Amino acid sequence: MKSKYRSVAVRRATFERLKDYKMGGATFDEVLNQLMDALPIEEVSEEVLAEHRRRLKDLRGRSWKQVRKSLGDD
Repeated sequence: MKSKYRSVAVRRATFERLKDYKMGGATFDEVLNQLMDALPIEEVSEEVLAEHRRRLKDLRGRSWKQVRKSLGDD
C-alpha cells in the first residue's frame, strides 16, 4: 500500500523557519496548508507570469542569435 505522505527536500534554514511556525501540536502538513491558504496560488502565479512578461519585453526586437547568446546557448 502506498503511503499518503511524501518527503520534501528543503534547506536546513528553511526547515528551521518552518519549525518556528509549528505551534500548539500542529503538524507540518497543517502548517504548510495554513501558509498556502494565506497566499493563494493565483497570487503566486501572477508574480511568476509578471516576471515572464518582463523578460519577454526585454527580448523584443532581438534576434534569436542574440537571445540564445544571452541565455548562454550560443
